[in-house]
Amino acid sequence: MQAEAKVRKQFLLEHGKIEMVRRLTHASTDTEAINKALDMVIANAKIHRTLMSVKGKCKIEDVFGRLSD
Repeated sequence: MQAEAKVRKQFLLEHGKIEMVRRLTHASTDTEAINKALDMVIANAKIHRTLMSVKGKCKIEDVFGRLSD
């Protein structure tokens, strides 16, 4: 697997949100925290897309409320 190209970006972000993400993800740097948060958003989108593709085709107990869309 090839490593993704890295790009330098500059953002104005709320310090409190970054600190919260660092604590929640156990990240040691702001960059690591942001990358982990982005990975979580991408994973959630993939999960949602998969759930929507099987909705109505089989019996799935929606314990997390993800099939409400």
